[in-house]
Amino acid sequence: MGNCFMAGSDLVRWELIALGGAGPYRLAVHHAKGSIVEYFETVADALAREGQLETLLIAARTGTALVEG
Repeated sequence: MGNCFMAGSDLVRWELIALGGAGPYRLAVHHAKGSIVEYFETVADALAREGQLETLLIAARTGTALVEG
């Protein structure tokens, strides 16, 4: 599974792959400054982390302040 999004003017690609029949799962996020690779036991955990990373990368590239709550 994979997708992409814009972080400012940068295109960010991410991919999630199963390393076995029932996991673990590898999330790789490729952005202008490099890649982030993390491993998860469940797809839900990996997708939640992708959302966090997407928010952080967009904020970093657009100068948007993050609000914690």
